[in-house]
Amino acid sequence: MRPVVIGAGPAGLAAAWALCRAGQRPLVLEAQAGPGGLAGSFDLDGFRADYGPHRLHRAASPEVLDLYTAALGGALRERARSGVVHLGGRKLPYPLSLAGLLRGLGLGGAARHGLSALAAQVAKPAGNHFAGEAARRLGRHAARVLYEPAARKVWGVDPTELDVALGAARVQKGSLGAVLRAALSKGKGGGRSFFYPQRGAGDLAEGLADRIRAAGGEIRCATPVEGLVLAGDRVVGVRAAGTSIESDAVVATAPLPLLCRWTGREDAAAGLAFRSLVLLYLTLGIDRGSAHDVHYFADEAIVANRLFEMKGFSGGAGPAGRTLVGFDIPCTVGDAIWTASAEALAARVRPALERAGMGQAPVLGQVAHRIASAYPIYRKGYGPVRDGALDALAEVEGLYPAGRHALYVHDNVHHACAVGLAAGAAAAARRGARSWRAAQGPFLHAQIED
Repeated sequence: MRPVVIGAGPAGLAAAWALCRAGQRPLVLEAQAGPGGLAGSFDLDGFRADYGPHRLHRAASPEVLDLYTAALGGALRERARSGVVHLGGRKLPYPLSLAGLLRGLGLGGAARHGLSALAAQVAKPAGNHFAGEAARRLGRHAARVLYEPAARKVWGVDPTELDVALGAARVQKGSLGAVLRAALSKGKGGGRSFFYPQRGAGDLAEGLADRIRAAGGEIRCATPVEGLVLAGDRVVGVRAAGTSIESDAVVATAPLPLLCRWTGREDAAAGLAFRSLVLLYLTLGIDRGSAHDVHYFADEAIVANRLFEMKGFSGGAGPAGRTLVGFDIPCTVGDAIWTASAEALAARVRPALERAGMGQAPVLGQVAHRIASAYPIYRKGYGPVRDGALDALAEVEGLYPAGRHALYVHDNVHHACAVGLAAGAAAAARRGARSWRAAQGPFLHAQIED
């Protein structure tokens, strides 16, 4: 029978590509109008816009870099990063530089952060939660002014209610020494450069989709999957668009709670939830808004987590005299942010525009995209629940969960591609479900590259 892949995001397409390389002809089913998922792109006001500020990080494995080359050929560009972190009225460069830290924090502020971080190495702050882990890594002061307010905004949960694993994944620098090494690094070190497709992040998915079709695979977009067809504890097909499609190997990137429901194991994922996101795009009547590609806002008074400018990623591509900026606005389905109009949201992000130096730019248009399941929420104790849910799915032969949503993991594009390649290879060999479960370990504890 033909293998089926549910979802045409990076993980699903990487799995389909692995199946093609194994001589099989996968069928990829995607609910949206085109491939890419959260790593896709779309056209807006003459610009190529991404669903958030995506980068292809240099930390990718050789196998994933080969995947990028297969999908993009020579259309992969190296870009220098130029972000800025806003801490109240202060601005810090990201990636870090020693001069920028001293300039942004001042000598007194830098000394306070440094002494707090040193104190945390001598007497480890307590707390088996995100706030405690952030304090242990970079000191109580950094946790209080940066990581804790950002966590409340991004996750909608008090930092003491978030699992310690989130700190390990999200607080990249584990000590003051690591911060100083990053600040003193030169050239391409310290995450100072990244790869970016010539026409936007979505080119990776579109290029992979083309290669999959050329190899005999099929991609059906605008085809939401409605469930799995089971015979006992074995997958024998997929239900989509009102029909059943036979398959004995299904790579699924759907959310873990949904997969548990489809397999009659809904209770196994009880308590696992996702944070939602509104992506707001403003077309501004200026040629370029900022020298920075991304502005990060820890301040809870600013509703946006990040502001990103597409010309900062594309090397300035786009119509002259205009620029397109986007905002990540964390929320919950049904709340005031989720239900607000694009015009109302444009008013809400005005303080972010002003902090970024774009407050006087005329707004020529606004568009909002809503994502119901953006990021898994790592509440305290989520780990055993997630593991139990994945163990429950491992009772179903022919099912290969992969990717951020199915594995309930924080990841970057290169992590999603790596697990997709592995899941595709496992499905091609028709490896047992428990064998695939045992292979998931390295993919469940990714170190995030911001």
